[in-house]
Amino acid sequence: MRRALVTAALVVAMSVFGAGVYQAAGHLKTGRPHVQRPTQTTGSPLSGTIYVVQGGAIYRYQRGSFRQITAEEGWMQPAADPNGTRLVAVRRQSNVSEVYVLERSGRTWTQLTRNRSSQIELNHWSFYPRFSPDGSRVFYDYDPKDPYNSYRLDLAIFSSPVDPSSGDSVQWTDPNPYTGGDVTPIPLASGGLIYTKFSIDPQSKVHSQIWLQLQPGSPGTALTDPEADCLQPAVSGDGRLLAMVCTNGQPLSAQLVVAAFYPATLSLGRAAVLVNGQLVASPSFSPDGKTVAYLAPVVPGGGFQLWAVPVAQTTVPAPRQVSTGLDLDATSAPVWVP
Repeated sequence: MRRALVTAALVVAMSVFGAGVYQAAGHLKTGRPHVQRPTQTTGSPLSGTIYVVQGGAIYRYQRGSFRQITAEEGWMQPAADPNGTRLVAVRRQSNVSEVYVLERSGRTWTQLTRNRSSQIELNHWSFYPRFSPDGSRVFYDYDPKDPYNSYRLDLAIFSSPVDPSSGDSVQWTDPNPYTGGDVTPIPLASGGLIYTKFSIDPQSKVHSQIWLQLQPGSPGTALTDPEADCLQPAVSGDGRLLAMVCTNGQPLSAQLVVAAFYPATLSLGRAAVLVNGQLVASPSFSPDGKTVAYLAPVVPGGGFQLWAVPVAQTTVPAPRQVSTGLDLDATSAPVWVP
């Protein structure tokens, strides 16, 4: 019974807070095409290196070819340090998930979290790790236990030093209860934090917003309206642009939008739609900030492929499909490094 309750609570939390909804949508259609391993395919070449996830393994994409760098052991949600020399990633198992730092080769460098407990209801979950801009800390989602309900999973954002001897973990956010929590942290060079926050309105409808917080425990400021239902933020390397997915209350259709980010006024510029009408998920900027990579199926019910779309447009953007025949993890944003 305890195992069933933990599993049920996790499913509810994951379905509320993000891109799992898109991954599930892709499996609703019968007669799905045959899915290939990335190493069995080639794609449209892009500059630099991109890391993606399929089937619990991390793959490196360079010059149109994929190379598997980890075993299929529940790996997901990788991110790179500022120099692109190390990765941080989640390894998810049946009742627990942990955060690891990896070398670019996929070899484990260190384990950052210790979430497993001898009591299954006291296990913890960690997701969406990101290095701080100076590479000294890792921000991630973690479920601080409710002392009165150990099965409640409202994820809060924490940061921990990569070197445990250099400091303690810090809780940054206080999530709205029974929403699934605060997710997808993006630490800023200014010291602030952008992330996705969920809320429940008086009609019991869940909304997602892009939120900005300047220091741990502060109230923070909403950058988007609840009705836009924006989530999965990504910030360009120079900190001037913000990309995000906005569903506008339509969970099976979405827009990929980009807007100028003004940290001095805690605001965004006018949003420009880069992709419309696809099940877009998990955007990520190229190192030069001129292109956004994202994941989306080619047809409803298909597996998620890697796409790229230029940011600067004088006409309607033309997304470019990079991969074919794959089923990439829609909750794991592409990691694009030089």
